[in-house]
Amino acid sequence: MVHSAYDAVELVAGVPGRIEAVASHAGKLLVASSDSEGFLRGSECSLRIYSSPASSPEGGGEIRRDGPYALERHEQRFWRRPPLAMEVSASRDLLLSLSEWVALHRLPGLEAVAVVSNKTKGANVFAWDDRRGLLAVGRQKRLTVFRLDSGREFVEVKEFGVPDILKSMAWCGDNICLGIRREYMIINSMTGALTEVFSSGRIAPPLVVPLPTGELLLGKDNIGVFVDQNGKLIQDGRIIWSDTPASVVIHRPYAVARLPRHVEIRSLRAPNALVQTVVLRDVQKLVQTGNCILAALSNSVCGLLPVPIGAQIVQLTASGEFEEALALCKLLPPEDSNLRSAKESSIHIRYGHFLFDSGNYEEAMEQFSDSHVDITYVLSLYPSIVLPQTHIIGEHDKLLDMPELATESSDVTERWNHTHYSSMNQMINLHWR
Repeated sequence: MVHSAYDAVELVAGVPGRIEAVASHAGKLLVASSDSEGFLRGSECSLRIYSSPASSPEGGGEIRRDGPYALERHEQRFWRRPPLAMEVSASRDLLLSLSEWVALHRLPGLEAVAVVSNKTKGANVFAWDDRRGLLAVGRQKRLTVFRLDSGREFVEVKEFGVPDILKSMAWCGDNICLGIRREYMIINSMTGALTEVFSSGRIAPPLVVPLPTGELLLGKDNIGVFVDQNGKLIQDGRIIWSDTPASVVIHRPYAVARLPRHVEIRSLRAPNALVQTVVLRDVQKLVQTGNCILAALSNSVCGLLPVPIGAQIVQLTASGEFEEALALCKLLPPEDSNLRSAKESSIHIRYGHFLFDSGNYEEAMEQFSDSHVDITYVLSLYPSIVLPQTHIIGEHDKLLDMPELATESSDVTERWNHTHYSSMNQMINLHWR
């Protein structure tokens, strides 16, 4: 199931020094980079903001593909050390970053809001719950939970000891999934109760990836395992990558992994087939934004911009990937309900033809039934079947033109179809024995 789900577009090139982190806000790119001298000293890092020349207030804050982004603002020595993590809260217009400690800045002006120096100095990982304004910070063998109070300061809520150094973590409801050296654990953010999940891989450090559904994808070398909020395995839930990913982001309906030689895109639907491979070497970071994925290389930023769902459906249908095409139909916007119905009907008909030509007659009947195609169309596929007198078709029931078959079917005909598809199956079985 290989098709083009994303277009790789270079957004920014020639960033001085080395890119350490990247994010987006209101359609602009925020790039943290170690300047040449600062990079040699291992300290000091600038923040550069890039905007698209074609951007407008009506753009909806999305990353655009029309032309390279230009430098709009440069804040030198924004951090004393390169940030280990940087994240934007679009709903609150805030920039969270972890350098020497966790700092909070207001966007777009970059005014300093809060610095949490006491309990976060020397921290190496954080997880932000944007809906509830909760921040979990991992420092050595300590986990501290803060609450953003009135959008101005972080108030400590809880602090817990954990068995080993924290490497990765993510919120999952009231729980936090922890990647601790070589194993995964679930901790309750209110009580501190710990539950072991399973060990991580032998090669790669633990990798915790949250899903929009509240579930998690946990890395085990080149395998991603799906678990629920309590760490329970989801049946038949795993992704097998072609190599061990350094990071994974979720951009429905796909999981996107940063591998040593390329970026790999796989379906979130079982059996999690390969969708696309994007050859981008030296990718340092993958970041999911509202409408795309940002891939930060050493000195440039590429955007993986999704191909429109309708175009992907056409690709999949043409290549015979009918199940995947039908799954993508469900992602069409609600306002396109008529288009969705027409596409689904058309795909069911093509799928039915494919199954019929393959000799899978019962399965073909199911697809024709789901398409709501007139029963007379199905009967026309079996010219050698002699129907009983009660099944003789009148002039008013004769086959309509194909475009109308996918969209126009009277209530009476639909009820008739539903009643007679089962008897059609029986006749077909007798015919092909």
